[in-house]
Amino acid sequence: MTKPKILITGGGGLLGHHVIDAMAADHQVEVLDLKQPDRDVRFHRVDIRDFDAVVAAVQGHDRILHLASIDDGTPVPETEYATVNIQGTWNLFHAAEAAGVSRVVIASSSASFGIAADQPPLRLPIDETHVQRPRRTYDLTKQMMERIADSYAGRGAIGSVIALRPTLVARPEKTAEMVAELSTLSEEDGNPGVTVTAPIYGGLPLLRTYVTSRDCAAAFRAAVLSDLPGYHCYVVAADDTLGAVETLGWLRRKFGVLPDIADAGYFAERPTRSPLDNRRAKAALNWSPQDDWAAVVRDVMARG
Repeated sequence: MTKPKILITGGGGLLGHHVIDAMAADHQVEVLDLKQPDRDVRFHRVDIRDFDAVVAAVQGHDRILHLASIDDGTPVPETEYATVNIQGTWNLFHAAEAAGVSRVVIASSSASFGIAADQPPLRLPIDETHVQRPRRTYDLTKQMMERIADSYAGRGAIGSVIALRPTLVARPEKTAEMVAELSTLSEEDGNPGVTVTAPIYGGLPLLRTYVTSRDCAAAFRAAVLSDLPGYHCYVVAADDTLGAVETLGWLRRKFGVLPDIADAGYFAERPTRSPLDNRRAKAALNWSPQDDWAAVVRDVMARG
């Protein structure tokens, strides 16, 4: 049986090779990016902002996995966030619709919720129905990418469109730095009680949410393999918190007061449970994170 052809935009990026590896066994993988991936796949050196080049590269593919965007914190002018993330996503969907692509999965972000020190969640846990209140340009572009995806799904030509909202992706290249930063904090705030020789990460997420590269790539694979019609959006996060901090205590210290608890049993079952609710992704995509924070720390220590 011929393997379906999938085009991974942004496959040369930070998450790209994990996603390529997740898809390669049963797909013909091609990559569209400005940076060539370190994997043996067909490569289209294309700027996602180049409409004609995107149209040409999309031809002949059954599925598209859209990772191409400017990552949060990248030191570029804000106009580049807008042109790459928003214009690039419109280019991709317009080309996919014209080419008869049946399934598109895009990388949005939990940053689109706009949670900040002065803008706490309205309720806990935070699921896909929580209002998006983006303030930063990056966060806004991710919300706009979702709106483009939803709009094209509603037109009917692309049968299945899924937007995933991953939280901070804890990449193996950075987890030692995360553990090193935690080691400077109190036990209550996540000190793992181990010594790690690494630079300090410098800015752990406010909500202390994360997902490992392996689990994030597995979520994208699950979304590509699903046959859900129309448009859907799912939060992607680990089951627990970064640093395995007690969630409600941490959020009370950060925000001064706890938001409304919509599901009383959610944190009672596991006090370190992520404030980002991944249960819809689990149910709809048959996906579940395999890594918890203890496993991340063990991996860091094993790698020295």
